[in-house]
Amino acid sequence: MMRRWGMILIVLTILAAGGWWGYNTMQQQQAAQQTAQAVADAAQTQELEQVIFASGKLQPVVWAGLAPAGIGTITQIHVAEGDAVKRGDLLLELDNGVLQSQVKVAEAALVEARTALAKLRAGATAADIAAAEAAVEAAKAQVAVAASQMKEVQAAIDGAGVHVNMAQAQYAEVASHPTAGEKLTARAAIAQAEAGVANAQAGYNLAQGDPAIGARPESLALSQATAALEAANAQAAVTAQGPSAEQLAVAAVAIREAQSAVGAVESKVAGAEANVRAALAQAASAQAALDKLLAGAMAEDIAMAEAHVQSAQAAVASAQAQLGQNLIVAPFDGQIGTVNVRLGEQIDPGVYAILLGDTSRMHVETTDLRETDVVRVQVGMPVEVTFDAIPNRIFQGSVTRVAPVSSAEKGSTNYTVSVEVKDLAPALRWGMTAFVNVRPIE
Repeated sequence: MMRRWGMILIVLTILAAGGWWGYNTMQQQQAAQQTAQAVADAAQTQELEQVIFASGKLQPVVWAGLAPAGIGTITQIHVAEGDAVKRGDLLLELDNGVLQSQVKVAEAALVEARTALAKLRAGATAADIAAAEAAVEAAKAQVAVAASQMKEVQAAIDGAGVHVNMAQAQYAEVASHPTAGEKLTARAAIAQAEAGVANAQAGYNLAQGDPAIGARPESLALSQATAALEAANAQAAVTAQGPSAEQLAVAAVAIREAQSAVGAVESKVAGAEANVRAALAQAASAQAALDKLLAGAMAEDIAMAEAHVQSAQAAVASAQAQLGQNLIVAPFDGQIGTVNVRLGEQIDPGVYAILLGDTSRMHVETTDLRETDVVRVQVGMPVEVTFDAIPNRIFQGSVTRVAPVSSAEKGSTNYTVSVEVKDLAPALRWGMTAFVNVRPIE
């Protein structure tokens, strides 16, 4: 019995010792686990304390707010929000009818200048030479016509001068009466008539005793002689009086009319001489043009024509630049984000009308990274990015740029950090909110 109790006591002792050992082992394991958990928690806390937290926006790497350089009314909007466009596509137009016409005029002047230059370089054609020769002959013919007209004017002047001389001679001839010869002739005629009367009177006296004296020839002869004497006296009286005032006035008017005709013809001399000079100048110009065609274009002419082309090109560029101020053209391939204007609205320079971005390359830009954190951020650091739109997915990325200058927002000083994100989900859109965890490299 004693032996049995001894065995029981031994077993109980062993069981007690085993329980104590198990208890101690369990306590040691729990303590070790608590210590490991505390170390892990401390490590996690320390790691979290090292992580830099910030929020930001998803946006294209390349984007722009586009505005026309000019001021005016919107007449055409060629895109809508969400449209994909290529570089050079026309997006928006202001009223530009006048500017478009100026471009067309400048382009036409450029075509004309280039044509003239090409013609100079090519040289004269047979048709050009023939036309120039015809112009020379026509100019020479015109010189002959002008010279002939000048001769006609001179002949008219000479003829008018003759008429003046004739009128003056006629006046002198009228004014010169009675001459001494005319007076002598008048007196001689009177004397002759008086002698005739005396002779007829003598014959009449011899026959006056005849009762039929009135029928005798002596009576007729006396009557005729008496009439002849009266006529001679009358003529002498007329001769003695000389020209009348009316005769002198008529002769004077003839002189003035002849002189007036001379003045009228002489007034044509200047025009005739000018026509001759113009015809000679035209002939010289036509001959010079022909000589120039035959000699070919000179280097100076080609240089001047080239300068005209360059000037016309500059005018086209200037007109197109002015037109471009009333247009918005896509500067790169991308997607239309927003259209902030409507047809018919007035827009001022610098007010952006269209937001364009290259959504094929997106990144995150922080909006609230503090100045106390930015000093620990460097290009190349790994980044974890999450989005409100996809909360259960973590995207990996890296810092690509740290802004050198701060941006003040809501009274705090922040810095913008750009983050390139790998394998972005297609569902993510421009402007979505992102949360950035930057893990500095120790």
